[in-house]
Amino acid sequence: MIFWEKVLLKYPTKLQASEEDAKYLPIVFSEWFVAYNQGERVIFARLHDDCVWSVPPSKTWTNYNTSKDISLETLTDLVPYFHQVTDFDLYTGRAKYNNKDIIWTPIHQWKYQNNRTVHFNKTPTKGTNSEQSSDEASKKSSPDEDTAQVKDLLRQAETTVTSAIQKLSSRAGTPELTNSPLPKASPLLGKSKLSTTEVSQVATPPVSKGKAPAPPPTRTSASSSSP
Repeated sequence: MIFWEKVLLKYPTKLQASEEDAKYLPIVFSEWFVAYNQGERVIFARLHDDCVWSVPPSKTWTNYNTSKDISLETLTDLVPYFHQVTDFDLYTGRAKYNNKDIIWTPIHQWKYQNNRTVHFNKTPTKGTNSEQSSDEASKKSSPDEDTAQVKDLLRQAETTVTSAIQKLSSRAGTPELTNSPLPKASPLLGKSKLSTTEVSQVATPPVSKGKAPAPPPTRTSASSSSP
């Protein structure tokens, strides 16, 4: 069990959080709750697997386990691509990127006001704002560039379809042999027909109209004849 879960069990009675409580909550905290501790209204928040706490209106956050204070600079550095934005507000999540208003959303993404995702430089340099890299990233994600990529894909698809049609047309003019076996007559059926024909063509020998041959003499027993 992580330390944050232990704190959750230690304070089973949670207070209903208010909008005023949320004003003191930096955007880097994904989970938090409010509870009484020694008669004070305390905000507890999850930081990785640990727990930090603060008593409004103070904006000082303390590690519950080590009792060490956490600076706002440390919390700010946890925000992705923080060093590529300007006018950043740690509590509202609002900032500017390339002079455009952006905001850090609850789903942990930077968005423009039109809800489009912000595409930053993939390798930001800590403590600096790379204008050139930012401009290149902005150009890559511009609508004109997206349109050009779509047109290029359509041209490639059209070329592929045309080539396939030409190949099919050439094959239609010259039939090709297939590997499928030709149908064969049943050997048993052929043999049966042939045997029947041969039997029907064999002439029946004529029956003689002359005197019938005499039957063979009757053999007598040796015991009945005289010597």
